[in-house]
Amino acid sequence: MKKWFRKIHRWLGVLMALQIIAWMASGLYFALFPIETIRGEHLAAEPEILSAADLEALFPVSEAWRAVRESLGGSADPGTVSLTRSRGQTWYRFAGRLGEGGYARLVDARSGEVMEFMDVGQVRAVATASLLVSGTVSEVELVTEPRPGSEYRGRELPLWRVSYTEPESLNLYIDGWTGEVVARRTARWRIFDFLWMLHIMDFEERDNFNTLLLQLAAALGLALGLTGLVYWLMTTRLFRKRAA
Repeated sequence: MKKWFRKIHRWLGVLMALQIIAWMASGLYFALFPIETIRGEHLAAEPEILSAADLEALFPVSEAWRAVRESLGGSADPGTVSLTRSRGQTWYRFAGRLGEGGYARLVDARSGEVMEFMDVGQVRAVATASLLVSGTVSEVELVTEPRPGSEYRGRELPLWRVSYTEPESLNLYIDGWTGEVVARRTARWRIFDFLWMLHIMDFEERDNFNTLLLQLAAALGLALGLTGLVYWLMTTRLFRKRAA
């Protein structure tokens, strides 16, 4: 019996060695770095705050919604509306469903004018204002195609990507309709994402932690631990005495 458990434990260890190392290494990385720094929140400037003066003499919200609906072709469903302050102005922010996707639009809360899709110059200005530190822009690109496992997965496209050499090889993903930074991706995040892929064993989308491969590996890892525990108990002095 003891020899049988030892063989099972040994071969399970050989089979699971690389994945166990991946689990331990990724878990150590996750524990070492706070999630706020992984997400790049330490680089983000404080958002603009609405004041009492921003709530005065507002354009009628019903008229603002009519303008948004017309700009979307007249077929958008009403969703949520909120007031926000950005780039020194007060805006209505409308968001909801449109077809199989979603939409978000800003309307000037004073004039009722719907904000148009931002150009490169506007995006650069928004990116600069969103950072606590100065940065060096290497590229500004409009992302229109979804890609499995990408840095911007799960976000509505199109998005502007503003790439920096400094700080921390940062990529900012900015919604061109609202000027909102929807994702910050640093070199530290890319390491995190790679290790997360190994941790959950989803090598394509990197988001599914219910894959059959992970379930099988977890079961084998559990079996490895249990057989190791049983073998250790069987080799202890107490167990040998009772057996005798």
